This record gives sequence, C-alpha cells and structure tokens, in this order.
Amino acid sequence: MICLNQRYFLTHGNPLGIASLASRLKPSAESFTAVVESSDTDTCLISQILHSSGERSARLNFLVIENSKNFNETLELWDYLNGKAGEMGALNVLAEVSESSPVFESLRKTGFSPYGWEAAWKLPKKITASPASDHEWSIAVPTDDPQLRTLYQSLVPPIVQAAEAYSNGGTRRLVYRENDEIVAFVESSTGPNGLYLRPLIHPAVLDINSLLISLISQFDDIGQPVFLQVRSYQAWLLNTLEIIGGESSNHFTLLVKHLAVLQRNGVIITNGKLVKNRQAEPTTPMVSHLSMDDETTAQ
Repeated sequence: MICLNQRYFLTHGNPLGIASLASRLKPSAESFTAVVESSDTDTCLISQILHSSGERSARLNFLVIENSKNFNETLELWDYLNGKAGEMGALNVLAEVSESSPVFESLRKTGFSPYGWEAAWKLPKKITASPASDHEWSIAVPTDDPQLRTLYQSLVPPIVQAAEAYSNGGTRRLVYRENDEIVAFVESSTGPNGLYLRPLIHPAVLDINSLLISLISQFDDIGQPVFLQVRSYQAWLLNTLEIIGGESSNHFTLLVKHLAVLQRNGVIITNGKLVKNRQAEPTTPMVSHLSMDDETTAQ
C-alpha cells in the first residue's frame, strides 16, 4: 500500500483498518473507493478519495497495486477519482507522495503539479526544560480570525494558497501572541492513533525554542504520539526540532490537481425584438440573440 495522505495515516493508521473505516461513517465525511481489475491480467488497483462537506479540497488517501509494477496503469484511475471529487463539490484534489515513490510520475501525467514539500516530526513525550511563563498558548476565539487570516496570507506562498486557501470553518486552533499581536497559530487533527499539529509561526518570534517547548507541554500525557508538520516555507523550524529531540520523517512532495467546474448561467430575455434590433456598442459583445450562456468557467 502506498500512502498518499500522511496526516490521515499518522492519526488513523492503516486506511483499510477498522478504525479508519469507522471514521468514514461521519455524516460530514464523504469517501469513494475505486477497485479496478484487469480482464487480461491479474492486476488489481484500489484507491480512495476523501472529502468533507463544505471544504474546497478532496484528498487522495492511498493506492494499492497488485501483480503489477507498471504505474502507468493508474492513469485512468486518477482521472476517474478526480471526476468523483468534482461530483462531491471539491475544487481541487490534493496528494502527498514520497519523494522516491513511482506514483509521482503517474500523478504528474494526469495534471497534478507540485506546490511544496512537508515532513512530519514525532515530538518527544517529555521535555526536561520547563516552559517559559511568557510563552503561553491560548485557544483561538472567533474575534481572532482577521489576524489569523492576515498571518496566513503573509507567510504562506501564493502557490500554496491557491491549493490550500485559508479556512475558518470549525478548525481547532491555538494562538500565541507577542505585544498583543498573533504571531503564531497551530491547527490540530486527531484520530485513534495520534495527534497531528500544523503550525504557522512568524520568523520574527523572539524565542522559537521556548515557544515549541511550551507547545509540546500542552499535550503531555495524552497517551498518543504527537506529530508536528513542517512545510517547505517553515523549514527554519527543523534545527529547533532536532535540538528538542524530535524524530524526523521522510519528505513528502505536495501535489495539487485543479478541477474545472462547468456552469450554465441562464439569461432571461424580456423583449426579444429589442434585442434583435439593438445595435451593439463598441464596449459590448457582438451578439444579436442570447438565450443561454454555454461558456465554462474554471474555478
């Protein structure tokens, strides 16, 4: 099995296991699993796409490929799952692929583009140093959203924002302030196998060591592994994570496929005669009669 969704794998374990299957029973969660069997060979392909109601992105979850090492056979499978993502209401499809994975080229051939890399660091269970009292994290409140959005738009590269736009819909966050200004926040995802933290920290933070130690202390003795995501644009955190005893993982390339959404916009004509006799102005389209706009709009 090839993991295409590192966060889900670390928090829920094997996506074909009981715990992962049970998590898909949530009313807000949608998933589609495709099984492709070849009539000419014994090749079998299994893959899954996940989407949560209201989110702009769907995610490829995993790939199982049996009795074949030809990853070009997955091309039609990716196209089919991309179509399913559009039916679910997604505007793009995301995937995370190990840098050495042969799946990378097959995804590229179906329109996926790299937009960064990430690694997940396993945080130590205990920190010997005591967290500084002036590096306290607090739970985000709705009034924090404008500052959080500004911080995200300032630090995250545009190519990443095009794939993962800022969202405030029910996401659990901790925030850190300096001089009454939010300079860092952390989003979290949890499952039966672990807790996954996604930080965004301004490089001007005065003492990053103390800040991360304070963050880790928030999750002492929770009985689960705690993982911290590091993106390419936050690579300056890596040295500090090594100092405090974190365990690194392989780098994963982040891929996105932007979907085209077909829209048909009806135009009501109240007086067809006036439309036919009207002379076009220089700034208006040269159209004599219009009852339906069949243009497609890519979002």
